[in-house]
Amino acid sequence: QIAQKDEQIAQKDEEISELQSNSEAKVTALSGEVSALKSTVSEKDEQIAQKDEEISELQSNSEAKVTALSGEVSALKSTVSEKDEEIAQKDEEIAQKDEEIAQKDEEIAQKDEEISELQSNSEAKVT
Repeated sequence: QIAQKDEQIAQKDEEISELQSNSEAKVTALSGEVSALKSTVSEKDEQIAQKDEEISELQSNSEAKVTALSGEVSALKSTVSEKDEEIAQKDEEIAQKDEEIAQKDEEIAQKDEEISELQSNSEAKVT
């Protein structure tokens, strides 16, 4: 019976040894996998940091362009406003010139009338 128990103990020791060996192999494999994954995570963190930097740079450039374009738009709106005022002034000048031309046309018509009367009178006197 003791020998049988000793044999069972030996078998159990063998099982324990085998389990320990398998366990150590699994731990070693998992440790390698964990190391590889940590390395991958580290690389991904670097890529994320790089992308964050690119995004920040793009936002900064975009904001600078928006600011520049806003300034340009403001300047162009101001120019358009000035041109609108200039056009309004020119329209006023044209209206004044049209008025002056109309007055001159009236004066010419009066002079034509006077000339016509004078010609009539002089023809009447001649005959």
